[in-house]
Amino acid sequence: MIYIVHGDDVSKSRLLIQNQQKKMGLESRLELKISEITPTQLLEKSCSRDLFGNPPFIVLDISDAGRMDLFSFIEKMEKIPKDTTLIILSEKELPKSNIFIKNIKNLKAKLNLNEIAPQSNIFNFVDAVFYKQREKAYQELSKLLKDDVSPFEIFSMLNYGLRTVASAKFESPSYQKKSDFVKRKAYSQSKLFSKEQIAELFEKLRKIDMESKLSEIDEDLLIPTTIETVLNS
Repeated sequence: MIYIVHGDDVSKSRLLIQNQQKKMGLESRLELKISEITPTQLLEKSCSRDLFGNPPFIVLDISDAGRMDLFSFIEKMEKIPKDTTLIILSEKELPKSNIFIKNIKNLKAKLNLNEIAPQSNIFNFVDAVFYKQREKAYQELSKLLKDDVSPFEIFSMLNYGLRTVASAKFESPSYQKKSDFVKRKAYSQSKLFSKEQIAELFEKLRKIDMESKLSEIDEDLLIPTTIETVLNS
């Protein structure tokens, strides 16, 4: 049986492989890199058995395949015995155009995508900033950056947070249309700012936005600068 295991969560992929091996009751596992083996050698190893007659359990790592011509591997894989377990492993998510993905039916393979679940929540970050919780704000920012969330996207959400707090402070019509949960939270945050401070924040964030677009503020400093501006208001 052929399995295609791919995705950024390598630990989860490796755990799946380990569990599959245990399920089949096999003690030995052959680890191969596609750049270090020929299609013919792969087929030969796939047809060999151990001293007890057990079929092989092979993990073929294709992470370093690059621009290799892989069609000949597909041809040989189609000839692999059914009782052989071949796991095609990629440490990155494979696109639909990948030759192994395109030949799933020919290989009669099973597909498993292991993605890393995002650890961040941008709303938690915005809440921490407008509750003036410095430590939590930077903890949440660290999670966002690890999840590759753009500083410009984060900045736009801080502006959204400011508008929400302002709507509560000035009791605007838009505030009344929000859900009870959002209204309670915005009202609680708005008590930490005076009307004058909120008006000043709009102007300060406008200047920060303009300076970032003119490259006067480094991208890495955009969010820390904005956080401190809100916290110190």
